[in-house]
Amino acid sequence: MTKTDRCRDLEHIIKIQEKIITAQNKTIKYSDQQYWQLQLNALGLKKVYEEQQKELELAYKDRNEAIRNYNALHQLGKFAADLGVDLTAKLPENQKVKWKDHKFSVDTKVMESGRAQSVIKLTKQSSNGQDFKERKRKDKKKV
Repeated sequence: MTKTDRCRDLEHIIKIQEKIITAQNKTIKYSDQQYWQLQLNALGLKKVYEEQQKELELAYKDRNEAIRNYNALHQLGKFAADLGVDLTAKLPENQKVKWKDHKFSVDTKVMESGRAQSVIKLTKQSSNGQDFKERKRKDKKKV
């Protein structure tokens, strides 16, 4: 082989290597883009996960509050049954007309000892829908 043939072969090898290097650079750029895309997706999924955890905590809080309120009503029913009061005929759903002007609420608080304290209120509302207590407060402010 002559020197010119060797030079041509070397130039041909260099051109092939340049093509390989450009192809590898494109692959690296593509892989880098894919990596950052996955990172952004992971951050988005983390935010979604944190939001769902907050929603789950609220759902458990609501569920526990409903259970506590039910337990308070159940204890009130047992107390009334022990006193000899028949509650089946006096349930509000059986006497809707009688109790339509009243507001019924159950508030349950968990004490530091872990016990639940329940406050059950039945307040009468005026004909226009305002509570009597609220109307009295407004009257006192006007004077």
